[in-house]
Amino acid sequence: MISSLLVIVDHLIMKEKIKDMHRKIKYYTSSLLLIVALVSCESFFEKDPYDSTKKEDIITNEKDAQTLLYGMYAGFKSSASYGTYLTVLTDIMTDASLASAGFTNQMGDLYAWKINPGTSEVGAVWSNHYASIYNTNYILNGIDEIEGDVDNINRLKGEALAGRALLHYNLVRLYGKAYNATTSATDLGVPYITNNDITSPSRHTVAEVYKYIVDDLEDAEVLLQDNMYYDNMVFTKDFVKGLMARVLLDMKNYDGAIAYATQLIESPSYALSEGLGFINMWLHDSGSEIIWRVGYSPTDYGAAPGYNFYNRNNSNTLPLPDYIPAEWWVNSFNPSLDVRYTSYLTYTQTGFGWTGHLIRKYPTNPAYTSQGLNMPKPMRLAEMYLIRAEAHAYNNTDDLARDDINELLSKRIIDFTGISLSGDDLKEYIADERKRELMFEGFYWFDLKRMGKGFERVPQANTSTANDLQIAADDYRWQWPIPTSELNGNENIEQNAGY
Repeated sequence: MISSLLVIVDHLIMKEKIKDMHRKIKYYTSSLLLIVALVSCESFFEKDPYDSTKKEDIITNEKDAQTLLYGMYAGFKSSASYGTYLTVLTDIMTDASLASAGFTNQMGDLYAWKINPGTSEVGAVWSNHYASIYNTNYILNGIDEIEGDVDNINRLKGEALAGRALLHYNLVRLYGKAYNATTSATDLGVPYITNNDITSPSRHTVAEVYKYIVDDLEDAEVLLQDNMYYDNMVFTKDFVKGLMARVLLDMKNYDGAIAYATQLIESPSYALSEGLGFINMWLHDSGSEIIWRVGYSPTDYGAAPGYNFYNRNNSNTLPLPDYIPAEWWVNSFNPSLDVRYTSYLTYTQTGFGWTGHLIRKYPTNPAYTSQGLNMPKPMRLAEMYLIRAEAHAYNNTDDLARDDINELLSKRIIDFTGISLSGDDLKEYIADERKRELMFEGFYWFDLKRMGKGFERVPQANTSTANDLQIAADDYRWQWPIPTSELNGNENIEQNAGY
């Protein structure tokens, strides 16, 4: 038997203050510990994370529900969530990034596609997400039994539903096959957990998981009020609409994706950033383009998504990057006209003795001291333009797709005059624009998977391990394996093919 694996998720408690219909969230330095034991003979679901507390006592009032909700949000800060893996790791796994000649092998197994059920990152993401799902379910299964302010209870339920949908969405895209209307009714997805009493769940199909995601989002949209204030560190009705647009694009429901993306594009709450405003969005983690960001503060922050692109402890030392950008991605920008070149890249000397391009999408917010520490921004208005453009292109309304791309690029490229492409050329251009705009935000690996594309890394100077890796579109490793701990403790769980 292998030794027990104890996963401790530090959920830092925040306090909510409601005044004059405005919610202001601040973070306490005290913490809520959600402890989930994953052992060789127990699956995740067999261990009750609150087994020292009677279930009926976990949520007795609105404050208890809010504390559980803070725990859910805290989980997103972890390196096993948007803190690192969901923001940069998946894109590091592609041809967009190569390991430097001196890299420390952090995330090296996933980068080299040496993936197996015991790979640490594979188990960490599974554990992190289902721990947060536990929090959402305790809210949703218990909140109807308490008395309180109806609007606030609806908000708590709505945010929990949105969180449960997002968490399962992340899991099914990693551990299941991409949504395919022809095969999704039989393709294995992940357990969609809505009741914490289930101890040995089997896997739902991909079609079932997507249906439950849509159901949860539709319920959340009803419960959450229209945004009366600008708070992009919690799940709002706008976030729900954005996630719905993303989900429906996966499902090739282009009309639905267009409808939801349009609501955000036309909302007065958001506007595309440009020029210095765009640069400051990445440096200071604020701006009119952000729909949802993972809420860090100087006293309560999570993992540093940009650390491995510099790998240094302070700004006074030369960087020792673990991963550097592929030349093809660097060369896809016009360095003198495209603001993204200035915001996403730097050309500098390294501690390895060579000078070259490094990724600086996470340049370190001046409010923090840890290098590469910026708030992950999992949803921005730019993505909504790209979703709508892609949906229009596949709906054969090329003129509308061009309008969206032209509007986006008018905010990114000086003196941009527009494109006139159509058909397959336009579709390819939109896919390339997603690479330029969204790289190292956790989209490219998923785009390759949903579009049925493989990749091939091209060796370049100052790189080493797996710099010529080729991964075919049908490689079984596009589906991460079910973790060893889950397999050992859950007789109903089925492993993915190939492992």
